[in-house]
Amino acid sequence: MKILIADDESSVRQSIRLILSSEPYEILESGDLKEISQLICNENPDAVLLDIHFKGQGTSLDLMPELARQFIPTIILSGAATAGEAAAAIKLGAYDYIEKPVSADRLKLTLRRCLENSKLQQQWHDLTARQGAGVQLTGRSAAVLQLRRLIEQYGKKDVRVLITGETGVGKDVVAQLLWKSSNRADKAFIIVNSAALPENLLESELFGHKKGSFTGATTDQIGKIEMADRGTLFLDEIGDLSPSAQTKLLRFLEAGEIQKVGSHQIRKVDVRLIAATSRNLEADIERGLFRTDLYYRLNVARIHVPPLRDRSEDIASLFSYFVVQFCRKFKEPEKRIEPGVVDLLCEYSWPGNIRELRNAAERAVLYPGPTILAAQIAEILPQQRSQGSPPGLSDSMAPSTR
Repeated sequence: MKILIADDESSVRQSIRLILSSEPYEILESGDLKEISQLICNENPDAVLLDIHFKGQGTSLDLMPELARQFIPTIILSGAATAGEAAAAIKLGAYDYIEKPVSADRLKLTLRRCLENSKLQQQWHDLTARQGAGVQLTGRSAAVLQLRRLIEQYGKKDVRVLITGETGVGKDVVAQLLWKSSNRADKAFIIVNSAALPENLLESELFGHKKGSFTGATTDQIGKIEMADRGTLFLDEIGDLSPSAQTKLLRFLEAGEIQKVGSHQIRKVDVRLIAATSRNLEADIERGLFRTDLYYRLNVARIHVPPLRDRSEDIASLFSYFVVQFCRKFKEPEKRIEPGVVDLLCEYSWPGNIRELRNAAERAVLYPGPTILAAQIAEILPQQRSQGSPPGLSDSMAPSTR
């Protein structure tokens, strides 16, 4: 992956290059705004670390529209005096900002999350570009038709939506479709996976924190809810929130206000919340693990995404779509699918749902030859049963199938 360090101070560029030297990135750097613009267009970096002010050259904020157009995620490098401009850059599409002097741990963590978020956004862009504006989900089953109806019904209403379903069914795709069909589609779509964050960091991630509020809080940090102001926050695996985070989230939903960790200041925000869970929240309420009042605040509108085994008529179209996707990824000619393949796919129960089906398609594309054969699928599926996922292959598209 290419990372562009764009800062007019050579010492800053050198420091960041040193911090990232242990990471598997190809580093580009420049302190000249014109050259930076050319690098963005010609090198297509996977992320940009962007200073705001370039002495004698002006501001880099003019680059934000081009970065957004190319879906290049941006992390702002901000001095204390430019914190307000960093917040403005986030409104223009920047992922986050890091205050100088740069903390090594914070830079690595923020960059990793930024790249993961960008991967999901790019998958969404590819999906909608391929399927077209009139088709929102792959499949022809009654379940998919019902999902489309609910997305259309709830998309424009600006209500909170709770999406339920097993792991791997595509809950995040539904969330993004709701966002794209809403009146907030031109504003931020911020993703937080509660299950992926340690409990002690989740509140800080959601609400932000003040410098010195806890060990390791070396700078002020804007929370994801504030980043989503006027836009949409997708809170995945909401059932994994700690009791403390549940209480603060409830306060936000009731009053539209947030309070950073370690701060007494209250801030009003306007955010549409879409939540998802693979847990049975009603059972968690009975066991005292989830707040009843928070559940009712979240469950204004509800969409259940059924498992793949309950809509086997979608398997063929999904598999074909993934085969085309992976042929492009691996720069292979588009492969034909032998008729017997679909029968084998439909006989399998797919406990991993769409994520597992995608994984099988990736394996199948890697076989030599112009046609995916039933014998190849027969080899893949027993491995899927025993291993779950193949050794040595990427699961680079898994985030889009929660």
